[in-house]
Amino acid sequence: MGCQHLEELYELWLLGALSEQGSLDLRDHLGRGCPQCLARVREAAETVYLLGLAPKPVRPHPRVKAELLRHISRKTTPNR
Repeated sequence: MGCQHLEELYELWLLGALSEQGSLDLRDHLGRGCPQCLARVREAAETVYLLGLAPKPVRPHPRVKAELLRHISRKTTPNR
């Protein structure tokens, strides 16, 4: 069985975002011991773990945001 159609599913499966049928199909395939998919699932598990360690986005202070937007506006506005 060609596994290329499964490559986009590993992370989704680990995150619980696959349909029930998709999850069952992938689990069945992995249960047959496909070495390529087992290796890719290990890699996907590392990726999902590392994404969980990423810091949460932070909103800048309104004064800092306003200053940054003014600075960007000056840089993108053509000289008159």
